[in-house]
Amino acid sequence: MYEIEMINNLFQRVPLVEGGLMLMLAGWLGYQARELPLRLLELLRGWTTRVVQIRETSPLFEAWLALLTESAVRRGGPRTLEVRACRNDRGDEGVNARFAAGTDAFWARFCDRWCRVCVFREQGTADANDLSRKLLIHMEVVLGTAGDLERMMRAAKARADAGTERQWVDICNKYGSRTRLALPRRAMETLCLPREFFAPIESRVREFLDGRKDYERAGIPWRFGVLLHGAPGTGKTSIAHVLASTLQRRLAVIPLADLRSDEDMVSAFDAVVDPSIVLIEDVDCAFIKRNNEDAEGITFSGFLNCIDGMLAPHNGRILIMTTNHVDRLDPALIRPGRIDLRVEVPRLTRDAAIDYVDRVFPHMPTRHEIVDRIMREPAPTPAALINHLMTAGWRRSVAVGLQPTGRNRRRCPAPGGLPGGARNAEGVCDSRSQ
Repeated sequence: MYEIEMINNLFQRVPLVEGGLMLMLAGWLGYQARELPLRLLELLRGWTTRVVQIRETSPLFEAWLALLTESAVRRGGPRTLEVRACRNDRGDEGVNARFAAGTDAFWARFCDRWCRVCVFREQGTADANDLSRKLLIHMEVVLGTAGDLERMMRAAKARADAGTERQWVDICNKYGSRTRLALPRRAMETLCLPREFFAPIESRVREFLDGRKDYERAGIPWRFGVLLHGAPGTGKTSIAHVLASTLQRRLAVIPLADLRSDEDMVSAFDAVVDPSIVLIEDVDCAFIKRNNEDAEGITFSGFLNCIDGMLAPHNGRILIMTTNHVDRLDPALIRPGRIDLRVEVPRLTRDAAIDYVDRVFPHMPTRHEIVDRIMREPAPTPAALINHLMTAGWRRSVAVGLQPTGRNRRRCPAPGGLPGGARNAEGVCDSRSQ
């Protein structure tokens, strides 16, 4: 009772206290009145919308971004646009450039549903312009049902599948982003190797991809390592290209020479979009021996953690490493468990060379003479054979015959009876071994 009397006396003697409390109460009521419509709106949004989030690491991210950009209800598309370019197989920057929604919010009409779309970078640093942070599409579908979301997913997948005639190659860099290249898909027949060489590799990889449940049942990480070793120019990179095309997977290339620290390497691996085949070329140039603990700032232990440690994913990722000198690699790098398939790519043999030129260059009457010339070299390779084939005179004659200028607009016949002229010449250009 004494405390209550003290408070009453305080209010009676000091009107400022009573006025201050009343002012605080009025401010609180005003704040609640102002926030009430927003809270009701949030409650209504929670009941009437479905939220879909697509991260930049998703293989369907580009398809979603393109569809939502095209579906924007604002005339001319979203207010903020970002230029997204893809290099093609000719190396021309900007030929496949297009506008896409940038970091902004807009309304879209997608699959007969109203969608509020927000494109922003995920939280990571205080800098909103930090390009190492991944983009995120946050989409609210008004009155959307499970069937609507399924139709949207099918539309995005169909958009992504529209480019399956090309082989997508991602160059993953130290900033956690990637440069995308569009290359021609390669068939097994374009390899200058014995006919029976590639089939066992493809069969073993397909067996791995079909065995996910067996890996999970045994508690073994579901990932697969391949080591391709052999002399330079035998076609190791081409095998990776053909394997990615055959399995219809993206090819993610991580250039170790451009990385300067383990953090850069983690960011580069984090930029890989699954499902992908990760290609690391000339791994012997990065690490020679265990006591050479770093190469350009990348530690050997950090590299092992990225490919086979807690940082490595268990999602069926295929890792291909190539080397010209397998004897220089540390045994810990190529032990069983990290390398599941070890393949030596052979040098060129006469039978393989004859089979290749008859299959890919049947229009060249001098193809067997070129094979004889190459096989007389001390160390014949597919790269040397293809170089001789592609520098032969028939290509220059075809180019002149198909690109007449001035008054002499006549079609020169291609030596050797090349059917279709440069169209076929472009097809055989894709047969280069790397």
